[in-house]
Amino acid sequence: MRCLGWSSWAQRMLPPRFARPTPSWTRSWGIAVSIEDEYRSVRYGAALSRMDHVGLLRIRGDDALDAVDAVCSGDLWVRDGRMLQTLILDERGQPVADVYVCPDYDACILMVEGMTTEQFSTCLARNADPDLEIALEDLRPEHELISLHGPYAWEVLSKWLTPDIIGLPYLSFYGFDRGTCFRAGKTGEYGYDLVIRSEDAQDARRELLELVRSVGGSEVSLGTLDLCALENGFFSVRNGSVEGLTPVELQLQWRLSARKQFPGSAAIEARRATGISRRLTYFVARDGVNPGDQVRGPDAPVGEVMAAAFSPGIGGVVGTVLLDIPVAYPGIDEFFVPNEGSAQPIRTVSSPLIVNRSLLVNPHHHSYATREDVLNPPMWEGSLP
Repeated sequence: MRCLGWSSWAQRMLPPRFARPTPSWTRSWGIAVSIEDEYRSVRYGAALSRMDHVGLLRIRGDDALDAVDAVCSGDLWVRDGRMLQTLILDERGQPVADVYVCPDYDACILMVEGMTTEQFSTCLARNADPDLEIALEDLRPEHELISLHGPYAWEVLSKWLTPDIIGLPYLSFYGFDRGTCFRAGKTGEYGYDLVIRSEDAQDARRELLELVRSVGGSEVSLGTLDLCALENGFFSVRNGSVEGLTPVELQLQWRLSARKQFPGSAAIEARRATGISRRLTYFVARDGVNPGDQVRGPDAPVGEVMAAAFSPGIGGVVGTVLLDIPVAYPGIDEFFVPNEGSAQPIRTVSSPLIVNRSLLVNPHHHSYATREDVLNPPMWEGSLP
């Protein structure tokens, strides 16, 4: 396996099984980069990614926030310049979109995963008061979304934009001459989403990628970002099927309002009244576990694997399993996935599963050049079954 500009300390901090026999490859501006190298960029340096899968919408008008409130599941108690994570549910109470709501004075910016602009417009027309004075605007293709992630993403952005960026609080945003910077991210590391005007996007990507490479990073794929989100317990509309599941089973009730009606709220109340039989729980395993696999206990089946992926940081498989309520708890190592002629043990765990490097890096005292001075405990402090 190739390592692009990484010091020996980063190699030492990863488990021995970091190198896979047959690595996957993506292409970063003409340079082949393995998934393992991408992962290292996110966890130890900085990573650049195009977020073409995210919808960018703006609702203008005095009633913009009221319109958004009608379709989202959470209470939109958020002031201008700040961001709030919420969901859009279907009538069965199943999550169909993961949404950042960003009030911006007389408008509201939305970053939407899982739903097209047309689908959102239909949902808005169906659920919002038709008398509200609003105008829905699709920010693409006039804008592009670029993201930065990693313990030194702040250093990249401070050189490209302004040193003041290190003071931008999590879940907040501000405008600059070429677009808007959102302090967000779902990898567990420092994260920034940049909405850039299309005419400036190519130059911005080139400049940012040069800076990213100067801190040992690379451009990374959506799959790597999804893996990092999975390790940290972030919900993703791509990490496993939600068919038949509501935020109650998915442990997302903190994104549900208790004071208002919203699409799917009747189904949520019905599910709460009848009770749930299974709940999402995180697990680790050595190998041989895939989405859809049955999970068994000593005497009977107890659940089904929803998401599973190899984690270089852990040296094994990390994922989620939908377990029967009596056993849907972390710290249980009596479960296994039956394979042909063998049984693959799994252990349930709590999220986040790893020690994110960004927790150890202080932008006021550290930099990539002085990374040797940063404490580096093992990324994974647990053990595999």
